[in-house]
Amino acid sequence: MSSAQVRTALRVAFLLAVTVSGVAAQDPEPIGRYIIDLRGSTVSLGRNEELAAVRELRPDQLAPRGIALDIGGHVYLFRLKAVTFGLGASVLSAAASLTPGGMDPDPAGPTVTSRFTAISPQISFNFGHRNGWSYLSGGLGTSRLNVYPEQPTTPVQRRSGTLNYGGGARWFLTPNVALSLDLRFFAISPLEQLGEQPGSPRMTLMAANVGVSLR
Repeated sequence: MSSAQVRTALRVAFLLAVTVSGVAAQDPEPIGRYIIDLRGSTVSLGRNEELAAVRELRPDQLAPRGIALDIGGHVYLFRLKAVTFGLGASVLSAAASLTPGGMDPDPAGPTVTSRFTAISPQISFNFGHRNGWSYLSGGLGTSRLNVYPEQPTTPVQRRSGTLNYGGGARWFLTPNVALSLDLRFFAISPLEQLGEQPGSPRMTLMAANVGVSLR
């Protein structure tokens, strides 16, 4: 994880804590039973040298970030003092491509596509009340990061065990619709080369998610 990612995470965590604390002080009602999240995302894919090398590419041929869709849901099981405990999962799917041109040293090179999908079960610790709350959550799931130059068919890529962790907040604008923010990190386990399927190094990707929550 880069220092820039760490700074971003700390700033977002601070803003979430301050804002939701104010909302919670105004509304003592408990969190409801469930929530559904529909969010757009930007995913920091990075330009990992080892990831590029095993695919016979240069790091600067990889797209540094992608646009994603994040869909998830959570149920809230019980409350213990100030903390409401929840279980849920999210599915994130991102795609990006980079076409050579401009100052690229190889303007005739191929378009390189990056696709990232993650299935992320989560345990959540929620702080706040019905009209707004913040949370920390994490869990162990799987992800697939497929990076390949332009070709007729999409190559096969195995899934990796992936630890997801992060936090966010929800502010209800109406009784059933909330603004939803989430910052999530994906710590991806390495994969060894297996036949024609390339390996992947240990990596941590970051996704910033913004959208709505429904109940």
